[in-house]
This record gives sequence, structure tokens and C-alpha cells, in this order.
Amino acid sequence: MATASQGSRRSPRRIPALTVAVAAAMLLAGCTSEGATGPRPSTVHGTTAAPTMTAVPEAAQCVTHQDLGRDAGVDLPFKDLLQGRVARGVDVNDAFTPGPDARDAGSCGAVLPGGDDVWCGQPAPWASLGWDQFTIASGATRVRRVGVSTDEGRSSSGGQVSRSLSYVELELGGADPKGVADFVRRAFQRCAHGTAAQVQGLSAVTGEVPSMVGGVHEADAFAFLTSKRVAWVILDGRPWTPAERKRALAAIAGHLRQG
Repeated sequence: MATASQGSRRSPRRIPALTVAVAAAMLLAGCTSEGATGPRPSTVHGTTAAPTMTAVPEAAQCVTHQDLGRDAGVDLPFKDLLQGRVARGVDVNDAFTPGPDARDAGSCGAVLPGGDDVWCGQPAPWASLGWDQFTIASGATRVRRVGVSTDEGRSSSGGQVSRSLSYVELELGGADPKGVADFVRRAFQRCAHGTAAQVQGLSAVTGEVPSMVGGVHEADAFAFLTSKRVAWVILDGRPWTPAERKRALAAIAGHLRQG
């Protein structure tokens, strides 16, 4: 028989399962509603992290490139290059100069290849460098390019008769800190099979390079080496006559003697 004290104990009250389910659903709904209306605070810092911006460094200004115009009447560095009756077209006329960051070796460093590293399968000066890089590597204060072609009518077979002249000039400012004159001399001796000579009274290397025009196997190549400027010219297209070649070289040599 149970004692009176035992009979007075009351069993724990059971919460109906439906009530528990409703409360859980309400709690879940509250969490879902908060997530839909705005971002929840970070569980690590208790605040929402602000986005950060990473600064992008400006590209180094190693070289400045200037297009000097290609009109038929544009001023070129030499006069009387072609006889007056020949129509002339300017294909290239531009200049490269060292930019404000040119002395930054980390961003703008470029060097000329060694004597055995030139690749003769490319156009002169065979340095495997773009013109921006070559400007820095050469140590020149200015690199000038000129490309001129002629329109001389049609041949008896109906093809266009034309000559072309490609000219590059490096202004050294009275010094040659990178030894570019020696590089050009060695490159022309190797890739143009050049030999030392005097051309219009100036020290030069003369040779031949593969023509860039179909039907012509070789083009005349000349590199001029002076104390203030280094320059080279390729005479391509239809074969130049001795008189035409002399006229062009005299005009270039006269320009190089100035200043």
C-alpha cells in the first residue's frame, strides 16, 4: 500500500507534441524572415565586414611613341631622296623617346643581346626586341623610323613597279653608354654578311638582306656609324640602279653630317 506522502506526489506535466512543433516553426520563420530582409551579423566579429579596394599600380611609362604623319608632303629627315617625277608614299614615320620612368631598371630594364644571340631570321637590327624595348636597350635619346615606297607604274607584264626604303636612326647625344654602335656593326656583319666601308665619306657596313618583296632575292643594306648617330637603311623593291642608290645614300649621309 502506498503511503500518504507517496500518494501526494504529482507526475510531471507533458507538453503536447503539437505545441513543440508550432514553437519550432515560429522560430524557424523568424530566422528566415531576418535573412530575407537584411544581412545577418558576422558570427566572428559581430559586425558586417566592409568591402576592401586593392590599389592597382600605374604602368611604368618607359617609352613615348609619336606618329609624325604619313601624308605625301610630310617632312622627312632627309631631302631629295627620290627623283621628283616619282610618286612617293610614306608608309612609316614615327619616333620613340625614353619616357619619364625609363631609368627605372626594375620596370623598364632592357639590354641588347650578345654578339652570338642575334637572330638573323627577323628584320634589322636582329635584336629580338620590340621598338619600345630596343629604345631603352640602345641608350638612344631618340629612335626615328621612316619607310618610303614609290609608285612607278606598271611593268610590261602588268605588275606594279615600286621601290621601298626603310630607314632607322638612333640619336646618341654625343655618347654611346650601351654600346649600340658596336652592336649594330656586329649584327650587320653577321646577318647582312656586311663588310666595313666608307659610304659618302662616312664609316659604314655594307651588305645584303633577303628582300621583303616577292621576285627580288636580295636587298641592299647599309649601316652608318657616326659619333652622334647610328643609322641603317634597306633599299628594297625592284633593283635600284647605281644612280638611284647613290642619290639615296648621298641624301642620308648629308642628313647624318648635320648637327
